[in-house]
Amino acid sequence: MDVAARAQLIDAEATALVATLPALPPARLAALEAEAQALAAALDGAAAAVATALAAVIAEYRAGRAALEGWGVVAAAAHALARAAAAPASAGGLAAVVFELETLLPPRAAAPARTASPDVPLTALVRRP
Repeated sequence: MDVAARAQLIDAEATALVATLPALPPARLAALEAEAQALAAALDGAAAAVATALAAVIAEYRAGRAALEGWGVVAAAAHALARAAAAPASAGGLAAVVFELETLLPPRAAAPARTASPDVPLTALVRRP
């Protein structure tokens, strides 16, 4: 099966899952995630980034950590991916699709703040009379 047909299947499945809301079947999500990962490996450039982000977001839905209201963004991203796979020359705007998908992911943990060291050594602090 070629890349465009696989992307079309992902689009059809993501759209079909809208009808199952609020209960997204974990088995169908796992299959959709695996297909998106396989498609990301077959694509390159911005389309691969969309497929990778799509797989990550679907994994969050499978784990139950994503808001159901965002599934419309997933379906729209799957449609944009199918269009980009069918006509790679018209793949403009895929960075916006990746950004929208990444807004559905949990925030990355920030690095712990370093404690500041004093500018003046404590031994230099003396009370004056």
